[in-house]
Amino acid sequence: MSPVRTLLIRYDEIGLKGKNRKFFEQKLADNIRRVMGPKEYWKLTIPHGRILVETVDTEAERLADRLRFIPGIASYSIGVPVERELRAMAEAAIMMIRPRVEESSGMSFCVRSRRSDKSFPMPTPEIDREIGSQIMLALDGKGLSVDLVRPDYLLEIEIGKEATFIFDQRRPGIGGLPVGSSGNVLCLLSGGIDSPVAAFKMMRRGCRVHSIFFDNQPFLGAGGYEKVKRLAQIINRYQGEGRLYVVPFEEAQVAIRDLCRPKNRVVLYRRMMYRIAAALAGKIGAGALVTGESLGQVASQTLENLAAVSKTVSLPVFRPLIGMDKREIIQAAKEIETYSVSIEPQPDCCSVFMPKNPATKSRLHELEQDECGFPVDEFVATALNQFELIGPAN
Repeated sequence: MSPVRTLLIRYDEIGLKGKNRKFFEQKLADNIRRVMGPKEYWKLTIPHGRILVETVDTEAERLADRLRFIPGIASYSIGVPVERELRAMAEAAIMMIRPRVEESSGMSFCVRSRRSDKSFPMPTPEIDREIGSQIMLALDGKGLSVDLVRPDYLLEIEIGKEATFIFDQRRPGIGGLPVGSSGNVLCLLSGGIDSPVAAFKMMRRGCRVHSIFFDNQPFLGAGGYEKVKRLAQIINRYQGEGRLYVVPFEEAQVAIRDLCRPKNRVVLYRRMMYRIAAALAGKIGAGALVTGESLGQVASQTLENLAAVSKTVSLPVFRPLIGMDKREIIQAAKEIETYSVSIEPQPDCCSVFMPKNPATKSRLHELEQDECGFPVDEFVATALNQFELIGPAN
């Protein structure tokens, strides 16, 4: 049988939740269980302030890699259980660090211990010094040095009442809150760079994010439809169970083109999208809308136009990118691995029938006059009756 390995999963923001902490811990644990696969390979426990997943050596790396997609995790490490005495700790630490030292031309390290069991007779500074000294003696002449501030390699020891573990280098997690702890929202998802990042940011705040895509295949072809399906699959890795709703938009868009002031088209498209999205949100139990809008980025995202669009719905509208510039959004898209898909050439539906001079400070009374010329409620009802449901896709 393969040696036992233990994944130590740390959280930070959850630890500040006081009496509600158990609720958030359980949500995070449920999300971890969802990605772990068959139960014969692992066992999850929740000691105070930590989550531990016990597995076998051959499964440890595969399971650890899945943790990087789970909001709520601050960091995680792979470790081994050891006997609760210094000699055993030192031997395990030396075995863990030796391969790293031999692969390097010179490396700094640091030992940090944590006693959740305060009955252990030695204080943590003394444990750190003793284990560190044993490592230096065993690996003398290998170019190893001690750095207590910014070590190349951090070795951690967890001393508990029931078990003691040695963990190697921490790996950063996403942080934030576990998905499912903050309710459901509906994101207006396009094929661009911004909206997938907005969806991810809401997942990181504990929301389950479902998506709505406004499809105009008669004018744009199926490329945009396929692209958004791929983007939805990528962002769904961070939550699972997210649904994509595809609604037909060409009829409403043609009516706006033919019956309204050209300068108002883009804002009117957005107002219609908001109405349809809000109606769908009510149907599926989503408590807010989410968009990738960033203040001043394009003509439709001026303060006046955003205000005019928001007036069409009573639901809260979350714009997590509102204060970010394009460079920051692009960097975030690269980090969540949506950027390469988002930049594939494919126009979105708002770019169809784009006027030469779109209004940057639209007037609400003019927008409402334009909307009197076509059946707004009928278009909303048609969208709700004809949508395509895709997902969930892990």
